[in-house]
Amino acid sequence: MPPIAQAPTTPILPPVEYKLVVEQANFTKFCETRSILTVNGMYPGPEIRVQRGQTVLIHVQNNGAYGITILLHGLKQPRNPWFDGPENVTQCLIQPRKNFTYEVITSNEIGTLWWHAHSDWSRATIHGAFVILPPPDELQDSPYQFPSHNLIFSTWFNQDVKEISDIIAQNGTNIAEAAGYTLNGFPGDQVTCNNVSEPTYNITVKHGETYLLRIVNAAMHEGQYFGITNHNLTVVARDAAYFKPFSSEYVLLAPGQTMDVTFVANQNQSQYYMRFRYFDDSAVSTNTQNTTGYLIYSDPVEDVVNTTFPFLPNATDNTTAFTFNTHLRSLYSRSDTELPRGDVKRVVLAVQVDYLNCTGLSDCPSTGRQAASFNRISFAYPNQTNILEAYSNGISGVYNTTYLLSPNEAMENATYAYHGTNVIELDYGDPVEIVFQAVDFGPAGGHPLHLHGYSFFQVGMNNGTFNSTTDPASYNLDDPPEMNIAVLLGSGWTAVRFFANNPGVWFMHCHFESHVSWGMATAFIVKDGPNEDHKMRARPKGMPSCGS
Repeated sequence: MPPIAQAPTTPILPPVEYKLVVEQANFTKFCETRSILTVNGMYPGPEIRVQRGQTVLIHVQNNGAYGITILLHGLKQPRNPWFDGPENVTQCLIQPRKNFTYEVITSNEIGTLWWHAHSDWSRATIHGAFVILPPPDELQDSPYQFPSHNLIFSTWFNQDVKEISDIIAQNGTNIAEAAGYTLNGFPGDQVTCNNVSEPTYNITVKHGETYLLRIVNAAMHEGQYFGITNHNLTVVARDAAYFKPFSSEYVLLAPGQTMDVTFVANQNQSQYYMRFRYFDDSAVSTNTQNTTGYLIYSDPVEDVVNTTFPFLPNATDNTTAFTFNTHLRSLYSRSDTELPRGDVKRVVLAVQVDYLNCTGLSDCPSTGRQAASFNRISFAYPNQTNILEAYSNGISGVYNTTYLLSPNEAMENATYAYHGTNVIELDYGDPVEIVFQAVDFGPAGGHPLHLHGYSFFQVGMNNGTFNSTTDPASYNLDDPPEMNIAVLLGSGWTAVRFFANNPGVWFMHCHFESHVSWGMATAFIVKDGPNEDHKMRARPKGMPSCGS
């Protein structure tokens, strides 16, 4: 089994360096001025841009009031979990007035990813685009040759997100209501303050030209449909992996996903709406704001503005979401060294929102505190050391490698979960299949499930309960889409496959922020392989210490 995919052979490039200063700054949105945690005083934060295969040194200076970590979302980081970022899983917090440098290794990713905080709820305001370009000799034949614009969709709270996170972690209270949403930091003209429309982000285009949009759904909880009035979009990549191009009047992104789409500016030279509309297949109350931007033609031939919204599906239309997600295909057929096709190590995870007993908490409901779990284990973060340090140093008592319940047992009695730091061990080279099975057939809805350190192939998804005898016959084992976030709709199952060829500790969690706060998480420990390039890199000097 080869190590995790490296970049195709390209000239060795020197590392590129960025400095990210975490600091408070005042911003006025939705009729309120708030001091928020930012990077370099920006919301969203700065773009990081590299060439495929290049190493990035990211110097983080924490001038904030509390500890923080940073994640380069979707990067595989070959053999390098030390710089992955999730708090108390692979890294301890960068404390206030401290600094830390991440050595980020790109491999075969291409296109658009993003970076964000990975501690408490700080990613609400600490995030930005991460752009990976092909080498110059490939650029002219790729969709990345076209002029591009980043579109970052974000959630805005009028409460302090650290306070929200602390309350949810302690008492399991329900989701905090967002004040609204922004596109590149702008609420858009559908939001008014004192009867005046809020500022709106706009893009200027030239008639007849092709453009690339790098879309990031940085929302804390909501999937998002996106479209442009009278313009078709061509999907070319998602989660930094090429797809077979297909044309659509709208696209759908789960929280945490990125997507690259092209369009041709071929309409009457006027002004058109760009629009985001939420998708949520649950009955949970959600802010229904239309988040808008303008697509403006240079040298318009008329002053009349097109005020028609682009068509976007109904916010709870599960069928359309299922159809869109099953339409996606990898650009290439996959080889046997990339995609497991024979016998696999199948891991079935019952994915659910449930409760924990909370004796001793005076403000806890009689039914228990809200929780979320895999196989009814609600993940408990260690606090004295992180899981990676414990694993690499042989420290016992920090995590458990045994799940208490089988998936069937978990689904039979899904009301209450157990609290535990439970992980899943894999041998190097294991052909792995994860089947995510939704247990929440009611208001909890679907889940975007993210695995660090890997991209996987989504080989199947359907409604109902997974049947291990009959359902694998329907798998796509030719050109399944490659991704780092699997979409699990609220009444079905999703199956993904990958080879366990990246040694280390790798976090896996729901990308709904409340669900990961409630415990919908685990970690994979992939053991070292036989050769040197199959082994985890040595611990770097200067790693932050827990509790410092």
